[in-house]
Amino acid sequence: MLMFKTPLYYSRRLTRLVPVGSVNIGDCAPICIQSMLTSDTCNVPLVLAEIKKLSEANCPLIRLTVPNKRAVDCLPVIREEMKKRGLNIPLSADIHFNPQLAIDSCEFVEKVRINPGNYADRKEFQVRTYTESQYEEELDRVEEKLLPLITNLKKYRRALRIGTNHGSLSDRVINRYGDSPEGMVESALEFIRIFQKHDYRDIIISMKSSIPLVMLQAYKLLVIKMEEQAMNYPLHLGVTEAGNGLEGRVKSAIGIGSLLYDGIGDTIRVSLTEPAENEIPAAQSILQSLTTFQQQSPSWQESVYQAPISFAKRSTESVLIHSVHVGGNEIFRFFAFHPESTNLPTSSPFDEILVEPEPDQSNHELSTPFPQLPIVLIKDEQIGQKHFEQALDTIQVNGPPQLILIHGSHSLFPVRRLIQMMDTRHINWPIGIIVPKIEGLQEWSGTAAEIGGLVADGLINCLVCPTTDTSSSLFEFCQILLQSTRARIFKADFISCPSCGRTFFDLETTTEAIKQRTQHLKGVKIGIMGCIVNGPGEMADADFGYVGVGVGKINLYKNQECVERNIPAEQAVDRLIDLIKKHDQWVEPASFKQE
Repeated sequence: MLMFKTPLYYSRRLTRLVPVGSVNIGDCAPICIQSMLTSDTCNVPLVLAEIKKLSEANCPLIRLTVPNKRAVDCLPVIREEMKKRGLNIPLSADIHFNPQLAIDSCEFVEKVRINPGNYADRKEFQVRTYTESQYEEELDRVEEKLLPLITNLKKYRRALRIGTNHGSLSDRVINRYGDSPEGMVESALEFIRIFQKHDYRDIIISMKSSIPLVMLQAYKLLVIKMEEQAMNYPLHLGVTEAGNGLEGRVKSAIGIGSLLYDGIGDTIRVSLTEPAENEIPAAQSILQSLTTFQQQSPSWQESVYQAPISFAKRSTESVLIHSVHVGGNEIFRFFAFHPESTNLPTSSPFDEILVEPEPDQSNHELSTPFPQLPIVLIKDEQIGQKHFEQALDTIQVNGPPQLILIHGSHSLFPVRRLIQMMDTRHINWPIGIIVPKIEGLQEWSGTAAEIGGLVADGLINCLVCPTTDTSSSLFEFCQILLQSTRARIFKADFISCPSCGRTFFDLETTTEAIKQRTQHLKGVKIGIMGCIVNGPGEMADADFGYVGVGVGKINLYKNQECVERNIPAEQAVDRLIDLIKKHDQWVEPASFKQE
């Protein structure tokens, strides 16, 4: 089984340095925040206005789409106008489908981003078996397509991002590796080997997915594969199509933050279906939480934690809490504290309400805080104390299996260390986390990164929300965290791309309208894509898709099949609802109850 090794202390992965104009990526350079323009690249006044907003928000690197030759022709105009306004920010050209656009853009931008899934290939969803010689012939064809780009990248001393996206892999890669993290990694490595062959190494790599679990697995697998092949390229992190509001921020913090805490990542983007400048404070909050994590989290300098890349669920015994089993083969549990009663309200979204412990009960080194419940409460800071292992031996002797609940501000390293100690003692009791009472975006980001990483790794079995107020922001945060890691599903799941110059409709308004009408459809996945680039491929596991195909024109999808074409945008949301009803996945909002 392939294992990902990470130290139980913060240590940033060392990479080569890649200059992007005046900004350095990788090595010891600060982690760089990026964003992307939502304006049509050919609308130069709007582009400049948006660049100015991003500059005022302290965004050091900006990407813009280059979908056609007209956009390439606008690049020198944009650069000249930026110079007049004192906007000295490196630009990255985002290229899909047309290699010549990447070649021509090199003269005017500091970095070019290409997608290996569509740079030299057209995705046709063909099923085909390749022999070794046929596969090599395909790679030779890709190499021939890349040679002019390599020439211009060297000529103008430009950087390159190889941006692999889940769902937009080439047919060649999918037929061999599947639409999987392994396929994402191999897609990038194929291109890297070609660039290295021709002595070009100013490369940054990304492994983006709208599903944090897929994204996390792909980046960790990439790190392992690069280490095996003596590669040390910097990594750009992002959860693509993260959505908007708290949901988009929590989902991004889980994917980006948990990788950063493991020392992975050199540049980041929080992709929100909101104005581009909103992405910067969201990204800054993740970096601020990383600083706090470095300063405050306990560490075990001599320890290395190993986890399977497959994110296999940790095997545990089952413990009965009231009438609910935790651990074993049970689903991930969602509990809540209640100060007075253990009665479960009829419409409660929680599996169980727990009695909050008396204040003095939680001060013991290890204690059973909940009357008559098989629960052991441990503060995260206690796990690093001198006599903790002795106390752990004591609870093992004393017992039948119990649920171990961890509470405190920083749980990532303590839980991993606890599991190491439990494994050596053959203690396979389930573990839960009590969510700290947190306020502010930075604290949301840090908690999402730490707890989200643990949930994604399959290391914990339950989450305890410290409130039973289902209207509170803390309750909403817990639900979003569990839904983003797919540990529990509470409502519809939305995959909505951030707008860019290719977008054919108002993404922000449309996304909010669709969410308002469909969020009660528990477990239904809906993709909302501004253009065909982010169409059926990148909303790979969506049940329904809403995709812009022209100005004011929408195509509707059932899974990856286009079922309605060129619908006027003003009718498209209603037609989407009709499509959901047609496939018997609609329930009326009044009959919806959270579970």
